[in-house]
This record gives sequence, C-alpha cells and structure tokens, in this order.
Amino acid sequence: MKHYFELLDIYEKIRLLDSISGVLYWDMNVVMPSNIGAINYRSKQFQYLSQEIHRLITKNKTAELLEKCEKDKSLDNYQKRNIQLIRRMYENRTALTSELVGQMSKQSNKTLEIWKKAKVKKDFSLVKDDLEKLFKLNVQAAELYATKKEINDPFDALIDTRDKGFSVSLLSKLFDDSKSYLIPLLKKVKNKSEAIRDDFLNRKVAKEIQIRMVNELAKFLEYDAHSDKAVGNIAEVEHPLTIGCGYKDVRVTVKYLENNVLASFFACAHECGHALHGLQGRDEWYNQPIYRISSPSFGESQSRFIENIVIGSKDFWEYYFPKLNEQTNAFGDISLNTFYSAINKVKPSLIRIQADELTYMLHIIIRFEIERDWFAGKITTDELPLVWNQKYAEYLGVEVTDDGVGVMQDLHWYSQYYGYFFGYGIGDLIAAQLSNKLTKTNPDWKEFLREGHFSPVREWLEKNVHKKGGLFDCLDLVEEITGKMLSTKYHQEYLEEKYLRLYS
Repeated sequence: MKHYFELLDIYEKIRLLDSISGVLYWDMNVVMPSNIGAINYRSKQFQYLSQEIHRLITKNKTAELLEKCEKDKSLDNYQKRNIQLIRRMYENRTALTSELVGQMSKQSNKTLEIWKKAKVKKDFSLVKDDLEKLFKLNVQAAELYATKKEINDPFDALIDTRDKGFSVSLLSKLFDDSKSYLIPLLKKVKNKSEAIRDDFLNRKVAKEIQIRMVNELAKFLEYDAHSDKAVGNIAEVEHPLTIGCGYKDVRVTVKYLENNVLASFFACAHECGHALHGLQGRDEWYNQPIYRISSPSFGESQSRFIENIVIGSKDFWEYYFPKLNEQTNAFGDISLNTFYSAINKVKPSLIRIQADELTYMLHIIIRFEIERDWFAGKITTDELPLVWNQKYAEYLGVEVTDDGVGVMQDLHWYSQYYGYFFGYGIGDLIAAQLSNKLTKTNPDWKEFLREGHFSPVREWLEKNVHKKGGLFDCLDLVEEITGKMLSTKYHQEYLEEKYLRLYS
C-alpha cells in the first residue's frame, strides 16, 4: 500500500502542473497581450510545463512503483483502476520523447495565436506554415504511438490514445450509420424548413445585455460564477471553450455577437455542461485518475446533453422564453411556437457551432473524414481549404465564402486537439442514449423543467454519470449507465421524433 500512495503523490504533482498550465491557457485566451514576444514566451512556458509533466510520468521511479502496485493484492477495485489508468498514461507518454512533447506544446500555442489573427483576416496562408509544422509533430507522435501499441494505422493509434476503445473502423461504421438516417431526414424536412421565419433571431442585442443573459442562464444551470463560493468564471474568447484551472475552479468562455444573441446563449449552455462534468466528481477522488473519465467523446456528450436535450427542448423554452424577452426586449412580438420553430430551423450552414441539431453531425463527419485522409497522406495541408470546401458542397450543399468560416473556423487543428473532432458526433449519440435512460427512470424531468427547475436533471447526472468518474472507459460507461451498448438507434429516434413533430 505504501507504493500506491507514493504513486498517487507523483500523480498529484502532475495534476498541479496541469492546473498551472490551465491557468496559463485561460490567461492566454482571455487577457494576455497578443504581441509576438508575449506569444513566444508563453509558448516556452507551456513547453517547460509539458516537459516537466512528461518527466514525472516517464521517470524510472514511476515505472518501479507501477510494477510494485500491480503485484499488490491488497488494493481494492478503485485503487486497481487508478493503477490501470496511470499505467495507460505511462505507456502512452513513454512512446514519446521529452523533446517531441515540448516541441508539440510550444508549436501548438504559437500556432493558436497566429490562427486567431489569420482567422480575422480570413487568410489561411498566414497560418499554413505553422499548421504544417504542428501537424507533422502530431504525425510523429501518432507514428510513435502506433509502434508502441503495435497498431498499423497511426491515426488509429492516436484515436486509441485519445479515447480508449474507439478506432477508425468503429467510428466510420457509426458515422456511416448516422448518414443513413440523417440525409433522408434532412431531405424530408428541408423544403418545409425554408418556410419557417427566423429573421428575428438576428435582431441586435447589446453585448452588456447578453452578458447578463448568459450569467442568468449559468445560474439556472447551477454553475456558480458569482457568489462568494464561486467555482468558475465566464469570459469572452474567439472560440468558446472550458478550462479546468484547479480544484473547484472550472472556467467557461463564450463569444458575443450583437446580431446573434443565441450564439452566446447556447455556447454558455454547452460549456456549462463541460463545467458541471468537471465539478461534480467525487471530492475524495480529485487527485486521482478515477476522478473524471478521460474521454473526449464522453466529455462532449455532457456538453451536448445540456445544450440540446435540456436547453434545446420545448419544455425549457416554455419556462424561459418570457425571461429571455425581459432580458433582451427583442422578441416581444414573437410567439413561443414561432421562436421555437426558428431556433430549430433546419438550414445547412457553414458554421459548426451554430448548426442545427440535424445537420450538426454532418459537420463532424466532414472533419473526421478530412483528418483521417490527412493523416493517411491522401491530402496535404495545402489542400485543406479545397477539400473542406468540396465536402461542404457535397454533404451540406453550401458554398464556403472564405477560409475564416471554412477551414479556419475551429481552433482544434491549430491547437492540441488532433484525433478529437469525432468526439462531438459520438457525444451526440451518447447524449441521446442518456436522455432515453433519464426519461425511463425519471419520466417527470421535463415537467420540472417547464416549471423552471433544473436540479432534478443535474442531480441525476451527478449520481448516475459524473460520480462514476473514470471507473470505466467510454463505451463501457455508456453500457454501465444505460444498460445498452452505444448505438445510433437512440439518436435517430430522438431526431425523428423532434423534427417530424416540429414539421408535421
């Protein structure tokens, strides 16, 4: 048992360095000066921290303690799971050199800052060279993972490292299954959708009003960013994200658009879903691997669940629409039914984070297929804008007007999120399956929502989802919670029930 606690002590140091990195990442996105000197120095800070984390994980002492703990028969099942997860982290990290880890960290943060300026100027050429450097570093990492795991496809190995249990073949099957009902349903409702009025959604709402609106939504979702016991903060960035900065310190960000008031509203819902997931684990597990599942797919299921299943429901808007009118004074002449139809209007578009639920998955499939072919060498970095534009025309029937709303709209490839995009699509599948289970076990949750009570949903998530932490890998966790293997069935049923009723 002594060796187990020594190993957890090393893990706690890793968590501390991770939290410091989170604070720096928050600062960089929210308030840091954007001059090249500041960017370069911050990149060196990240490089140093990432190499220190790598050193702690891969040092000989860690390996020795792992071997001793794996032979210790006195450990309980929770402790054994901690050892299993630290072993997995160790194997993944020892596949990479400290130099490569540092280079990836430094280059990702440099590329991210250059991307911000390139996106504003709508000029992919400004960031292309740095993106190519970052991509090559990630290819090196994927190849090293593939060698270590004895997997033929480097992208497959990268996915396995990101999200245990998933593979290119499984993801391709799930996404092909999704296309088999998404495309026919899109064709069925598209013509009817064109008649739905939604021009009022572009009415101008001042930023200061939107800030108050977002804060009120956060309070409704029981994300505390303002009391003397606050566990977070809400700030503005170019691309919304959630950043864990330490124990009971999980911060969210949004982007305010004066002519699109609901962009910040739904971004807040999405990021609060992440935040609740990060805050509702078992306190006694905080500095242990089992505190929270390490799975982008499951993580995104929590944000998409709040954004779509809860905030996107008619039940929520029956309660909240009058409050939205009070806050914004923008929709007094609009009925609830007209408003709800508008925010669910199926309209193939360019921007992923503003897409309707029906077409959203197609945005993810496009990114997954591009990334898969990029890693396979079938397309080059130079060709990304062309391939992106072609797929948007083929899958969604829309013309990409510039790279700012095209291949540069997301931060992921310009940061540290390779082998990640698929998680948003899988997150939708999981969210629908969780919703099905919630309704079976708590059939009155929507009634509570109509009365303005989110607590029953939050408490169900806390008990049945969040407090299970990292005891299971993603696919096993879905089965543990719902009693069923992950399937596209529930997503199909959810979308068809919602949109066929909406367009009946």
